[in-house]
Amino acid sequence: MKKDYFHSCLQDRLQYAQEFARDYTIYLQSVEFSKKTESEFYKNNRILFMLNKILNLPTNTLKLIKVLKSKFILRKCLNEIEVIKRELKNYE
Repeated sequence: MKKDYFHSCLQDRLQYAQEFARDYTIYLQSVEFSKKTESEFYKNNRILFMLNKILNLPTNTLKLIKVLKSKFILRKCLNEIEVIKRELKNYE
């Protein structure tokens, strides 16, 4: 009985982790797309680009930290998915 319940919990956790990883991957792809869009926008006006980067330095730093944290969380989630898959394989 306990084995079946734990197996069910692992399957639920695996499904949740896979959805979480998919959502974070989509988020990181949208961040990369925004970077490309910004570089295209400022392509012809480097002075405006530099002025914008200097004025928004604190905000850009926080955004960078947020993206780095997101990448770390995604790697951690992908590792968790692998561990759960191994555990499920052991139970079968």
